[in-house]
Amino acid sequence: MNSVAVLAGPTASGKTAVALEYAIRHGALEIVSADSMLVYRSMDIGTAKPAAAEMSGIRHHLMDICDPDRQFTAGDFVRHAKAAIEDIHARGRRALVAGGTGFYLKALMRGMWTEAPASPELRVRLENLPDAELFEKLAAVDSGAAAKIGRRDRYRLVRALELFEATGTRPSELASGGASAPDPMFKLLVIDRERAELADRIRLRTKAMLSAGLLEEARSLASRFPGAKALGAVGYKQTLMHLEGHIPAGRKYDGSLLSLENEIALATRQLVKAQRTWFRSQKEAEHFLLDRDLPTLKERLDGLYGR
Repeated sequence: MNSVAVLAGPTASGKTAVALEYAIRHGALEIVSADSMLVYRSMDIGTAKPAAAEMSGIRHHLMDICDPDRQFTAGDFVRHAKAAIEDIHARGRRALVAGGTGFYLKALMRGMWTEAPASPELRVRLENLPDAELFEKLAAVDSGAAAKIGRRDRYRLVRALELFEATGTRPSELASGGASAPDPMFKLLVIDRERAELADRIRLRTKAMLSAGLLEEARSLASRFPGAKALGAVGYKQTLMHLEGHIPAGRKYDGSLLSLENEIALATRQLVKAQRTWFRSQKEAEHFLLDRDLPTLKERLDGLYGR
């Protein structure tokens, strides 16, 4: 069995660059992206998607595979990722997974959400129900999930009921990981940086996005894909609120680009906090602080892929 490194870490930690540098040095690796936003076409600047020139000829999978108005689930990710890994190995090459989307990684490594998508008929039936009935149906089979989701989050209520119908397992059990052990093929390697250093990187990353045309990209996407859920992602959400003249409640905001930069950086730091919490909860993870442990990380990768 070929081992597959899962190079993960919080946003702006540099995992994409580390994965690419190692793939170039190794010579027989292809990268499978595990980022929930990189799957979307035309969402380039706000996702810090590497350009073709930056990929240095290294083949990347699961980037630019659907439009932003399409729902791309964890189950979709698992099916695409496993197919890509199988194809890579069948060609005598090796796969390296890189990304920071926790529910994607959990689904891949622990087998969650891998079931076939619910039938269109079930989706239509559920979506025709009022919010109150959706909540009551979920509460009847999984009171914990219902309480966590609440009565007004229609999308998550429908998705939870779809999961229950497809698997016969309560959504809260799926979310907690149940008794499913990690697939031993995958080795979770989590990189991070010192807090102050990562905060500086987030600030520089945000400045670069705005300079590269994030406002224009967000405006174009909103025009082409109105109402797309993907545009609620960090960076796009704040930019669209800025373009629409919305003032964030409880904070100083004068409508300037600096205010927008501050909002995006704040939201990114909040995302990083949640990501770190998830990575720390993964007992099988091996942790590496980049400014201290980069040589050790490369040795670990060499051990998995051979030199």
